[in-house]
Amino acid sequence: MSRSPIRAVFLDAGNTLFTERRPRAAIYATVARAHGSRATQEEAAEWMSRVHAELPASFDGSYRYSLAWFRAFNERVLAACGVSAKRLDKAHEELVRRFGDPKTYKVFPEVEDALNELAARGIQVGIVSNWSECLPDLCRGLGLAPLVRFILCSAEMRSEKPERAIFERALFRAGVPAEATLHVGDQFERDVRGALQAGLRAALIDRKGSELAMLRDLRDLFALIDSQPQTVAAEATVS
Repeated sequence: MSRSPIRAVFLDAGNTLFTERRPRAAIYATVARAHGSRATQEEAAEWMSRVHAELPASFDGSYRYSLAWFRAFNERVLAACGVSAKRLDKAHEELVRRFGDPKTYKVFPEVEDALNELAARGIQVGIVSNWSECLPDLCRGLGLAPLVRFILCSAEMRSEKPERAIFERALFRAGVPAEATLHVGDQFERDVRGALQAGLRAALIDRKGSELAMLRDLRDLFALIDSQPQTVAAEATVS
């Protein structure tokens, strides 16, 4: 059976369109040390992972990755790294500033051309990401916002990938049916399985070139869009 042509592409943000110039844990460790800690990057990474696993998705009425949720997350990580209680507020504010600053990130070199090519083909593009409510401002600072139709972040949606609701909201914004929409991201469970379970097509991007990935970068996207067998192969990986 023939498939509908792709009329919309949804893109994850982090590690799909851009990434931190330094590892996230390195930034946490740097800020912690500036406020009296001796934590290493490895120690910060361990506490970040542990606190993320322990802190519920909804905390004191604030949804995961919202700025209010990040206050609880940051304070727990920083305290575990040895930052004193009286310095937690300033350390948290410094982390918020850094992660909201476009200079903290770099856009991958092919992204702008890829987004322009999608527009030239008449394909709608939206950014759909598990991120704080700062994502639209960040994308404006990175020069990405004018190149897409909309930006959806999980903190404002109170739904996150792989949940169906965030994909359905993106489809509503695009006005395109799920079967004519391709979602691209770097996380298999969140981006690929989540999109497929919501009825979209999906592709995994991995810039390190793992065998599972279908896309090495967004330049590979157009062969995928044009090639029905490759689209089918994306679905076969989760069967």
